Amino acid sequence: MGTRIRIMDLEVDLLTEDNFRCQVAEYLENDHTNVIHMISLDYIDTYDKNELVQQVLGRADLVLPGEKTILSAHHVDVLETGGMVVDYHSMLNLMKTISFQERTCYLVVRSEKEAKALYRYLTKHFPQNNVLGVHISDGNVSEEALVNDINTKLPDILLLSMDSTKQEEWLEKNKGKVNTKLCVVCGSILPMILRDNIHIPVWIRKIHLGSIYRWVARFPYSHFFRRRIFDRKMDDYITKKKLRGNRK
Repeated sequence: MGTRIRIMDLEVDLLTEDNFRCQVAEYLENDHTNVIHMISLDYIDTYDKNELVQQVLGRADLVLPGEKTILSAHHVDVLETGGMVVDYHSMLNLMKTISFQERTCYLVVRSEKEAKALYRYLTKHFPQNNVLGVHISDGNVSEEALVNDINTKLPDILLLSMDSTKQEEWLEKNKGKVNTKLCVVCGSILPMILRDNIHIPVWIRKIHLGSIYRWVARFPYSHFFRRRIFDRKMDDYITKKKLRGNRK
C-alpha cells in the first residue's frame, strides 16, 4: 500500500496519489468505519508521547501528513515531485477526482465560527457534497445524543475536529457505535486549512487590501516559517534522545 515513517515518536503513512485514491474509494464502499488522521507539526510536538494518542493512531487505518513541514527531514520536495501525498492540499485535489463529491458529511467541530468556516470551505470545493448535520462540541449535547443523531442521518463521512485529546477520547468510545464509512480526524490541521482559505471581509476587499490580509493570516502557517520551527524541534528531540541513550 505505502510506507510508514517515524517523525519524533509518532508514525506517519506515506502514500502515492494512486494508492491514496484507491484507499479512500475502498473505505467509502466498506460496511464498517475506517479512520484517517491528518496531523500537524503542533500535534506531533504536543502529543508524540501521549499514550492515548499513540494507541488511537496505532489503530487508525491511515495517519497522513496534514502539512509538508513534518516531512522536512524526508526530502519533502522530492516526495511531492514523485507524486506522494504530502499535505492536505494533495488530499483535497485527489478527493475531487473520486466520488467524494457526491458523498454526505456530518461535521463535529469546536465552535460555531469553525463550523461556518468549514461549511463555507466544503461548499466551495465540493458543491455537490451534502452536509447532513453539524455538532458543536461544547458539552451541551450528550455523547449518546450525538451518536444517535449521526446514526439517524447516516453520513458517508464524519469530519471530527475537537480540542486537545477530546477527539481521540471520543473516537475510542464511539468508533464502534457510529454508522459512517469514513471518519476523518482533522482537529490539528483544520486551523491551518481555514487560515489558508480565510474569508476576507467585504470592507477589506473594498479598500483593496485582500492580498495583505490573506498574507498576514497565513504567515504563521507558511512552510518557510514552520520549517524553521520544525528544524529546531527536531534538533532538540535528537539531543534529548542522545542524552537518554547515554544515561542507559
